[in-house]
Amino acid sequence: MVIVFDLDDTLYNEVDFVRSGFKEISSYLGDDLYYDFMWNLFLEEGSGKIFNKLIEKFKIKEDIAKLLEIYRFHIPDIKLSEESIRLLEFAKNYKTALITDGHYITQKNKFLTLGLGKFIEYSVFTDFYHTSKFEEKPFIMVMKYFKNEDKFIYIADNPKKDFIVPKKLKWYTIRYKNPYGIYKSYPNNANIEVDSLEKIISILEEIK
Repeated sequence: MVIVFDLDDTLYNEVDFVRSGFKEISSYLGDDLYYDFMWNLFLEEGSGKIFNKLIEKFKIKEDIAKLLEIYRFHIPDIKLSEESIRLLEFAKNYKTALITDGHYITQKNKFLTLGLGKFIEYSVFTDFYHTSKFEEKPFIMVMKYFKNEDKFIYIADNPKKDFIVPKKLKWYTIRYKNPYGIYKSYPNNANIEVDSLEKIISILEEIK
């Protein structure tokens, strides 16, 4: 059995990365006031055009590309929850993999900061391979790597894209409905939905 994980809003809360990125930008610009503005705007409106509005509001003489670069490539202040650690420790009894979308360097920095190398045997950063979770390629890569296995479980949070392909490939899919996640209001389309990572362990014990 191969247990395959998503990263953002599955193994950690992506909102923590957002907060970390805003703090990094505020530190670069030299004023905590900028953090307060970005964070409040994020809570009110989501993630769209926050840096544009920051520059416009405070008449900041800095190129938006620089702010995006800081946000994407900073070493994030994020960590695994106790629930995530227990799940990952359990998963080490089996084969483990990770499939994640997003900019390669951004996702790799998250992976390294969270110390996932000691839990995950094989990782697919889709951006590195010029693909995405809307395509079969990353899932097939995992299947080829673990060619002697015939049971694949995908644990993720986003019904918009995470489960479409693996279900076609006959993987068993588990949707973690993260209460802090961006996609928490979307209806489930995985085989099963849970509201805590702790519950996944008992599901995996039944599947094996």
